[in-house]
Amino acid sequence: MEQDDLDLIARAERGDADAFSVLIRRHAPRVHSVAYQMVGNSTDAQDIAQEVFIRMHHHLSRYDSRNAFSTWLYRVTVNLAIDFLRRNARHRHEPIHAADEGTRGGDQSDPTDANTMCKEFRVTIHELLDTLPERQRQVFVLRDLQDFSTDEVSRILACRASTVRVHLARARLRVREALAISYPEYAEEVR
Repeated sequence: MEQDDLDLIARAERGDADAFSVLIRRHAPRVHSVAYQMVGNSTDAQDIAQEVFIRMHHHLSRYDSRNAFSTWLYRVTVNLAIDFLRRNARHRHEPIHAADEGTRGGDQSDPTDANTMCKEFRVTIHELLDTLPERQRQVFVLRDLQDFSTDEVSRILACRASTVRVHLARARLRVREALAISYPEYAEEVR
């Protein structure tokens, strides 16, 4: 995919709007997902994703093709999410039923249902992310929630892999401890 991205970038820089649209469609789901997991609100994440693609359009010529395009794009996403969180020190999380577009009204589902438990776990994790220091939250989101490799996270955050591992261990410990107190049934879900 990286070579395809390079071809699309070259075409987009020459003014090919279709190539730029393909780049957006290809990367929009993950950009939105990273932003959502950083800020905890879908509407805000959508705004951040839109800003990411506006910046991508304006600064595509600054992209250095010796590095992975995805690394550059997700670094922009994380940075914009951090800026958002700093501007809005108290951001809001969506209620469980709002995060699930398949649920009609949220309270019609069986609380013992596996899907409901999964939604509750995701919301709980997002609430716990608010308690993490900024760098720990970034590493936890990218590594454990987005499943980037440690090396990818280190490139996205422009830090050493050993730094990523330290922040990840601390974040996992804090999340695990918080889950053990409030949601002991979930505590073992965190690696």
